[in-house]
Amino acid sequence: MIKLIVSDLDGTLLDHSKKVSPRELDALIKAKEAGIRLCLASGRMNIEMQQVLEEIGHQAYSVSQNGAFIHLEDGTFLKSQLFQPDLAYQVYQVLKDFDLVKLVCSGEANYITHLTPASDEVQARTFQPFIVKEDIEQSLKGELAVCKFSQFGKMETLLELKALMEKMLGDQLEMFISDKDCLDIMPLDVSKGSSLLVLIEKLGLQPEEIACFGDSFNDVSMFGITPHSFAMKGAHPEVKQKAVYHVDSVAEAIGHVFAYNEKYVSEQKGTSLV
Repeated sequence: MIKLIVSDLDGTLLDHSKKVSPRELDALIKAKEAGIRLCLASGRMNIEMQQVLEEIGHQAYSVSQNGAFIHLEDGTFLKSQLFQPDLAYQVYQVLKDFDLVKLVCSGEANYITHLTPASDEVQARTFQPFIVKEDIEQSLKGELAVCKFSQFGKMETLLELKALMEKMLGDQLEMFISDKDCLDIMPLDVSKGSSLLVLIEKLGLQPEEIACFGDSFNDVSMFGITPHSFAMKGAHPEVKQKAVYHVDSVAEAIGHVFAYNEKYVSEQKGTSLV
């Protein structure tokens, strides 16, 4: 029986206006009333995810910054996984000369050396303003605790950076194309999926008791740990190949969850009568 649903935000639960539609909210409420708990798993910061939850009047577990942070339903911090300062500095040396919007991410802020029209466009997609920090490079040596590097720009440039990063530091990193114009660089073994495994162990759940919804490459690690994986139909074909089901919305996915649970309960009743 599915007891926890795990949903990505952008391109999955949130629409193009960064809002949860009435249809999606109604489905979430019905799931909550049925005793099914919710976890949000996103590349966004926890503070942004809590803002979404506050707007819809909901509570949820949180796997934020692509798995770098885990928070419980009441907001209690559970775990974090950050870059070692030396590795963060090495990553920055590789990416600093690329023509990209370069964000250096901590738990509660996204830092940038300077603002540009291109960074303004990226900032408009977030819930929190970027913090200008001109001395980022030096701060990486110890002062600045980093969980993720998010790079925005043309896909060909992102793929060029990804290839070079794999060549230089690939055995120490996880990298995801998390949006049509975004490459996320994480420490090795840090992903939504790895952190979700930590969370469900804390909750005493088995992988078959969760359902995961997403639309990007950073969601694939979640798809691999449960037989109940749902990719949005607008996702990249390679992402959809990793999911068992393809749906138009979170509401549709939750409908599948209810159908599965009803079938499960029916089968359990039938077994008990034998």
